[in-house]
Amino acid sequence: MMPGMGLTAIGITGVTIAYSGIAHTFIDGMHALTGLTLFLGLIFLAAGILEGGVSTSNKAKATTLVILGISFSFGLAALNFNSVTTIPTFAGVMLIIAVPAIVIAYVTMKMPQYAKPVSIIFILAVGAAIASYVAFGLMGPSQYLVPPPVEEEIVPEVPVSTAPVFKISILKDSSMQGNPDYDPDMAQVPMGNVIEWTNDDMAAHTVTSAADAGATFDSSLISPGDAFRLDTAPLELAKYDYFCIVHPWMTASFELVGEESGERLAEGATATDPNSVIPEQMPIETPVIPDETQVPEVPTETPVEQAPIIPEEQVEEPVETETIVSIPAGSSLPGCEATDECFIPSSVTITTGNTVTWTNDDTAAHTVTSGIDVTPDGVFDSSLLPAGKAFSFKFESSGEYPYYCMVHPWMTGKVIAE
Repeated sequence: MMPGMGLTAIGITGVTIAYSGIAHTFIDGMHALTGLTLFLGLIFLAAGILEGGVSTSNKAKATTLVILGISFSFGLAALNFNSVTTIPTFAGVMLIIAVPAIVIAYVTMKMPQYAKPVSIIFILAVGAAIASYVAFGLMGPSQYLVPPPVEEEIVPEVPVSTAPVFKISILKDSSMQGNPDYDPDMAQVPMGNVIEWTNDDMAAHTVTSAADAGATFDSSLISPGDAFRLDTAPLELAKYDYFCIVHPWMTASFELVGEESGERLAEGATATDPNSVIPEQMPIETPVIPDETQVPEVPTETPVEQAPIIPEEQVEEPVETETIVSIPAGSSLPGCEATDECFIPSSVTITTGNTVTWTNDDTAAHTVTSGIDVTPDGVFDSSLLPAGKAFSFKFESSGEYPYYCMVHPWMTGKVIAE
């Protein structure tokens, strides 16, 4: 019995210290070790009681007092200061097991004729207690098994804009290449209006600014039947091209004009150059017509002897060359990377100081962006390059320059400057 009491004392000390939060240095392994020591001590203690009865020696009494003192002191500390919500439940379960076990063991040892009825009584009592606990927990005021009601989050009301709405429709079947896409395709919108794009197609689309690939405005995906609104108040008077990222052949534009003054943009002005001057407003210089009656005075100069001209040695300057890289048709669809033909040629070697020009021969828009693994490095970027357009970059420093298409990241290439 004594080894069981000693192990029980050690185990319960470790368990109570660990779960009370007093010693924060206990790790999970120590928790498990002290718990195992406690259970081994209980087993030895139970075996000793059943074998020789309860010892009345001074050592046994001292050990019992130590166990009880540790149990009550650390038990109270754990219940009061712990942050683990399952500790009270754990303590209750331990009491439900420990009290009947102690009583049954004592009755079996002292009065074996009453062991069977006492055991039956305790088993029935424990079953009734558990059933009552669950039943009253479900139906009583403390519904611990029922989740608390979820409070509805109050969403603040967004003030409705009173600005006029200019409507643009994303036409039905516009996802098929060649069909009409946006109506109107070129819209003149008064400054300050709200532009509303409504998706009347069966497929999802986007409204994305083309000059900066969505930095100015981007609707993300617009589901069929949904709409996207853009407040033009923060924008400048300019022409804005936009497209659908999902179907890059769908392109359109709108032009912001002065609502009252009728101010218009210069021909060809874009969002990247909104301050273009209208040709009609440029100042016209009046040519000066000379008077034919006046004879111009010819200044007389004393001839000066010129020194003989010594021809300088001519130095041949390096001739700049331009290398053409094509973005072929069909590169917007996956598969070109298998044959390394997303850019033709995919790798070019040039002399430092020369220029590489990329021509978009595809029907979809692309970018030529320096970087690797879909991460730009800032050396060069064409922004969105519509079909039929070109982008050039002069390589002043030697090195290897990998690049890719931001819209279709499987498209990769490389320039080697030597």
